Amino acid sequence: MLQVIISLYRWILGYAVFFLGAPLLIIITFLPPERLRFRAATWFSRSVLFALGARLKIEGRIPTDRAYIFMANHASFADVFILAAVMRRSFTGIMATESFRYPLWGALARRFRVISIRRQDRASAIASMGIAERLLQDGLSVVMLPEGTRTITGRMGPLKKGGFHMALNTGAPIQVIGIEGAFRFKRKTSVLLRPGPITVRFGKLIPPERHKNMSLEEVMAEVREELLVLSGEAAG
Repeated sequence: MLQVIISLYRWILGYAVFFLGAPLLIIITFLPPERLRFRAATWFSRSVLFALGARLKIEGRIPTDRAYIFMANHASFADVFILAAVMRRSFTGIMATESFRYPLWGALARRFRVISIRRQDRASAIASMGIAERLLQDGLSVVMLPEGTRTITGRMGPLKKGGFHMALNTGAPIQVIGIEGAFRFKRKTSVLLRPGPITVRFGKLIPPERHKNMSLEEVMAEVREELLVLSGEAAG
C-alpha cells in the first residue's frame, strides 16, 4: 500500500512538472541562441526525473567535440528523460511514430527535430535513418535506443541494425551509454514507481577510424557487449 501511495504522489508531481515545464520549453526553442534550447531541455528533463524520484549518478565524461551517435540500453520510459538530462551539446533522437500523437510530447519532439520511425515498416524505417544521417552531417548528435523497445524482463533485447548502418554510412563515432537502475525505477509492465538512484555510465567510444574496418555484425557485437557491462547486466 505504501508503494502505491508513493507512486501516486510521484506521478502527480512528475506530471505537474511536465505539463508546466513543457510549454515553457517549447517557447524557449523559438528563442536565440539555439544552444539555449538544449540547455533548457537538460534542466527540464532533470526536473521531471527529480519530481518522479530518480536520483541521477553520472560516471564518465560525455564527448562534445563533434556530432556523435549515442547508443544506450532501453529499460524504462524514463530513458528518454535520462539521456536528455546528460547531453552536453545539440542533439536529436528517434521516436516511434505513435508517440507523436500525444499533443504536447509531439510538439516538443518536433521542435527538437526528433525523427519519426514506423518500426514495422522497413521502407519507412530506412527513410527515417536517411533523415538521421543528414542531421548528423549537419552537426546534430543522434541519441538512439538500438533495442527499439523497452525490455519487459530486465535483460537486454536484440539490437536493431539501423543505427549501425548509419554509423558506417556517415563515419560518425559511436558513444556507448549504459543505464543501470531504470528498470527497477519503472518497468514497462507496472505502473508503480520505485524512487531511487539511476546510474548513467559513458563507456567505450568507437571512432570511425576503428569501425570503418569492421563489419556491421562486429560493430553490433562490440556495442552490445559494452552495453551489457555498462548497464550492470554483465560483469566487467
